[in-house]
Formats: sequence, C-alpha cells, structure tokens
Amino acid sequence: GKVIRKIKGFYYILEEHAKHLEEESLHECKLRGSLKVKNNKLNCIIGDIVEFDENEKVITAIYDRKNFLHRPLLSNIDYIGILFAIKSPNFDFTNFQKMLLSANEQDISVILIISKIDLVSQEELSDFLKKLNDIFKDNHFPIFPISIKENIGLKDFENYIHGKSITISGPSGSGKSSLINNLLGEEILETNEVSNKTSRGRHTTTESRFFKIDESTFIIDTPGFSTIEFPKLKNKKDLEKIFPDFLKFSHDCKFRDCIHVNEPNCAIKENVENGNISKVRYDFYLYSL
Repeated sequence: GKVIRKIKGFYYILEEHAKHLEEESLHECKLRGSLKVKNNKLNCIIGDIVEFDENEKVITAIYDRKNFLHRPLLSNIDYIGILFAIKSPNFDFTNFQKMLLSANEQDISVILIISKIDLVSQEELSDFLKKLNDIFKDNHFPIFPISIKENIGLKDFENYIHGKSITISGPSGSGKSSLINNLLGEEILETNEVSNKTSRGRHTTTESRFFKIDESTFIIDTPGFSTIEFPKLKNKKDLEKIFPDFLKFSHDCKFRDCIHVNEPNCAIKENVENGNISKVRYDFYLYSL
C-alpha cells in the first residue's frame, strides 16, 4: 500500500488496489522497530510504498523511493504542480523561480498552473504567456492557464495528470483548494478569499493530504507558503546545474570553475548580452549565489 498520512508515529496506509480513500481501505500501522533509525524523519514518509502486516498493524518493509521532496516531506512524486494566480495576488516571479530551482535540484518534473485568468483580458493573458516563454526559454515545463470560475483549462489539466501522483504547491490565495475541490468533484477543502487589505490569502491547509481522483491518479494538497528556502548546495559551481537554460552554454566558458560573475570570457554572460539567456534568469542566478 501507499502511506498517505502520518500522525504522531502512526502511519495510514491505503491498500494498493483501492479505488477510493474509503475507511475500510485504510490501515493504521506503526513502523517495525528494525526499520527505525533514531530521530530520522526519513524512516518512513508520506508517499512511501510499503508492505504491512494487517493483523499486527505494523509496517514490515519500505520500497525504494524514486524521489522525495524535502519540504513538504513527500516521496514518489511524478510532478510538482506550481500554482500561481495571474492576478489577485499578482504572479510572483521570484518565488516561482525559487520553487522551480528546488524542483530542478530534486529532479522532479514541474507543471506551471496559472489560475484566475478570468481576471485578465485575452490580450493580457497572451502577453503574459509570451513573457514567460521569453524568460524561461530552455525550461521545458507545460503551462496550464485555468479559471475555476469560468471552467477554463481544467479538463486539459486533469487529462495531463491522469495516472500520476502530483503535489500542488503555491501561495495562499492562489486557488489551490478550489482547484483540488474541482478535480475531486466535491467541496473537500476549505477555501478562503484573498484579503483586500494585504492581497494575500490566509492559510487553509496545515498538513499535506492525499486525495485519489481515480484508481491511478493521486493529488497531494500541501500547506501554503510565504517564504521558500533556496536549495542547500555544496559549492557555488553546483548552482548552474539546476538552471537548465545555462547548461548548453556553460561548457564554453574559458575557465572550468567559472561561476559566471566576474570571470573573463564567460559564455553565460555573453549569452545574456546576446539574448540567448534571459536577463531575468541571470539576475535571479546572481541573487541565488
């Protein structure tokens, strides 16, 4: 089965072939002592595929993870759905790039979901999508502009994620709970409007929660965020590895250890100047160092 929740040392496991998150398909188990490493949060985490003894109510084996997220702590994710509103609150390019950086560092595919497109004209939306394309030239992630209110783009998004496990993350007030409710076809999650005074949403999710759209499609709701940490890298040279738009140029730098700041004959700086790399991306790279 799959671990879908953890509360104070108890793991809630969904049977492998269960079609829905029904009570009779969930099993509350402890972790067998031989699988525990003292004070290690990674012993068993949400998303893990495990074997368990139904009678003893204990997890007996944990399968190898194909990946895991550090924050929130989740494993075996196919996509990170990064959700930002185009307006109210306005799209935050800095925080989006932080999330993209974190996903690249953990080698998890990204889907960008742009909500509330009913708040802008078609021309404004087209201009915004062109701006995204110009900035993120070699970051190959699909983009889904959606409107919950007007039911735009939702079916295309649902078809794309069919058969996958996707975690949806984004700032409070971006419409994350509304999107998940729409995918589930019922009002499961509480939603809150954005404060007119602060232009920020109030947090409505306090823990990661698994939902099953169909027999093979999982969606994980994660807490809204206000700040995002940069990936912790061993040295500055490693940073370029999680900027896909840099990789095809960086080997042309004169110095192998070039970090693309003050070095002469730097291919990255040259390609920023000639427009092959967006200046927005280069400025964010400098900000990340």
